[in-house]
Amino acid sequence: MLVDDEIDIIALFTEVLKMNGINARPFTNPEEALEEFEQNHASYNLVISDVRMTPISGLEFIKRLREIDSSIKVILMTAFEIEGNQLKEIHTDEFFNKPIKMNDLVQIVKKYVS
Repeated sequence: MLVDDEIDIIALFTEVLKMNGINARPFTNPEEALEEFEQNHASYNLVISDVRMTPISGLEFIKRLREIDSSIKVILMTAFEIEGNQLKEIHTDEFFNKPIKMNDLVQIVKKYVS
């Protein structure tokens, strides 16, 4: 699952991952992604989420995901500075800053889905 409220990022990441044999279900609305995850969480083994989104933040999104499935692997990403104590609140398996080189994105994702 790939969640970011920027459609350009979602389109680019989804296409790059697809070209590398990785299926990603894209969402631009974290609430819709939560609904999907709640109904089909067994279908997902990794969630990649932006930190700054509306109507709920990526940190809140991840907190709610973990309430549904505490074992889901999570990667957070952001284009902004983030305070360390914000990340301590939520357990993440990986974190990266945008922009990211597409090869780096693929390598990070492959660590969790291969």
